[in-house]
Amino acid sequence: MSLLIVRCPLKPLTGSIASTPQDWQDLSCAEQFEWALCEKPTEGVITAVDDLVQTATGLGTTASLPYAEEALILMPTLDVRLIKTKVPLANAKKLQQVLPTLIEEHLLGGVESIAVQALPLIPGEPALVRTLAVVDRTWFAWLTKQLEGLLCQRVRLIPDCLVLDLSTIVYTQLDHYVSFTQRTGPQTGVAWVENGVAGQVVLPQRLVGMQTLECSWEVLIRGAKYFLSENTSSRSANFALNLLPITFKQHNPKTGIRKRLLGQVLRQDTSDARPGMSWLDPLIWRQVVRWATYCVGTIAIGFVLHLSWLFVDVWRWNQQMEVLAAQALSPAAIATLSRGQAVPLVGNDSSSVALKGGAILPAFVKQVTQEQRRQGLVTDADFVSMTAKLQQLKTALGIETLVSVNYDGYGIDFECEPTQVKRDVVQTARSLGFWAKSLGVNRYRLESYAGLGVGS
Repeated sequence: MSLLIVRCPLKPLTGSIASTPQDWQDLSCAEQFEWALCEKPTEGVITAVDDLVQTATGLGTTASLPYAEEALILMPTLDVRLIKTKVPLANAKKLQQVLPTLIEEHLLGGVESIAVQALPLIPGEPALVRTLAVVDRTWFAWLTKQLEGLLCQRVRLIPDCLVLDLSTIVYTQLDHYVSFTQRTGPQTGVAWVENGVAGQVVLPQRLVGMQTLECSWEVLIRGAKYFLSENTSSRSANFALNLLPITFKQHNPKTGIRKRLLGQVLRQDTSDARPGMSWLDPLIWRQVVRWATYCVGTIAIGFVLHLSWLFVDVWRWNQQMEVLAAQALSPAAIATLSRGQAVPLVGNDSSSVALKGGAILPAFVKQVTQEQRRQGLVTDADFVSMTAKLQQLKTALGIETLVSVNYDGYGIDFECEPTQVKRDVVQTARSLGFWAKSLGVNRYRLESYAGLGVGS
């Protein structure tokens, strides 16, 4: 793992008033990016961000900065104002529209020249309380454009006050001015400029007693490592804090590939998770849960489609059986069936018959049985065959005696004692390959030719 910490140049306090990003380029601001590279030691195993050691520092443009897996960009708090206020609950698009109206009372000028964005919610605080970051629109556009040249997999922009302790004030000498930076809360901080030289400026009475340190790489690197270690969990206050806009794109001049980076770290996939994150963190499992949901949904949809296809296939099979049986019915059987059902025949001739009530298959079975009996053949509907089936069913059900048995030449109707029936008769018969149907309370009919679905 390698970490690149970059200090953005301070917006010029004096000089020409810039109206376009090109104006800042003319002031040589692009060559004032300070950086420090932290990498793992040559020996040993790195287990945390704190194990990174400083290997190099420098000053120059973003295009000249070394490659790193992650870049933490520190924006001077003098150039960004952090305002804690109440923000209405709304989606990201509507919230961006109402943010300028929420900060009008905190500004001396208009809102046309500033860019404002809401920082992520702090766990444990009311949802209406948010921290707003206000930056000069022109300066922010130029700064974002410069950061596109970084050779880093992940780029994160934060105010530099967030890497400080709450009890520490950091100062920097700027020609005839001294700038001071102080962190005041989890997502808030202040910065101001005093005339004079470092060591001679008198701090306000309320700040007397606080530790005052000169801004140096030792202080910034220690604070940056602590900031990253403290916010490795998605439940942390500043885990998703990133001032870069969603439209930020990073350009890699070596490969010529432009890839879209997400504006918020919370939107990154598992591949962008930090090494120090806990396995209990929801972000670690976000992509896994997402793909698991897709798989379960796909399986469920496939199961429903397969089940629907089975229903349709069974229905088609039944219809085909009805048609084939109707084509094989004799004229006598058709006439008998028509009189018994009192239903008009449908079809052009006796070979294509469609009758209501599902009576075709029983009529076909009776016709085939009668023909086989006339030829002296043994059929499945004979008394011996049917009684043998009934005996097997009794044995499977554990029934010793039957109340009544009635054989009509094509099936057997029987009645059981209520106290003797311990299992489902229909399901038990089906498991034996027989077809039984209920005729009422404890009364059943055992059909012949069960494989044809007679009586269904």
